[in-house]
Amino acid sequence: MKRSATAEGVMRSIGTDGRLLRSDGQRNRDLVVRAALEIFAENGMLGTVEQIAVRAGVSRTTVYRSFPTRRALQIAVATSQFAQIHRIALEAQERSAGSGAGLVDFVFGAFEYNQANRLYLELFEGRPTPEMLDVHTASRRTIAELTDESRSAGLVRAEVTDEDVALFCSGMSQRLAADRATTQDDWRRAARFVLIGLGVPYELLPPKRVPHAHLDPGAADV
Repeated sequence: MKRSATAEGVMRSIGTDGRLLRSDGQRNRDLVVRAALEIFAENGMLGTVEQIAVRAGVSRTTVYRSFPTRRALQIAVATSQFAQIHRIALEAQERSAGSGAGLVDFVFGAFEYNQANRLYLELFEGRPTPEMLDVHTASRRTIAELTDESRSAGLVRAEVTDEDVALFCSGMSQRLAADRATTQDDWRRAARFVLIGLGVPYELLPPKRVPHAHLDPGAADV
């Protein structure tokens, strides 16, 4: 992807127009993170800076300007993935509307997302670094609310806590992520077992599950 004349103008404004420079720098950073999300999803930790630069339509120098080290880029991508897990939890909470079913929706959504986006599981074993802590804390707060709601509705056992939900989901996801040969059916089956382990009655689980709209805009739950 070639830079537009406007982008070139911004690049030439270094030192003369700080506001525009920051705006262009943020745009490039966003492009790099989005490209890295795709490359790491396709290739895991083997994805290279060269591949990311090509996918983002920028130079390697631009990538390194935003992320001086490969580790910094990986942390940015993993932070984005934690934020996406939080979004899945928030959407499940909104759809639940107090029914208690949001936890079921969240677990399936999280497993579907983790199948396609494994970097933070592979590299960080699902644990946040200091850079990821804020978004991880916000995510866990929403998961705790989903758990409380599901417990109050009697959909999970009375002793289930959000720590149990996190442990079951994270542990199972890490195990599945370690084997690149796992299929979508494997991940859906694991999500069902996690929910059954938490006490969700088997008859309340849908017999099939297809990706949510955030993975496939044409898909729907059945």
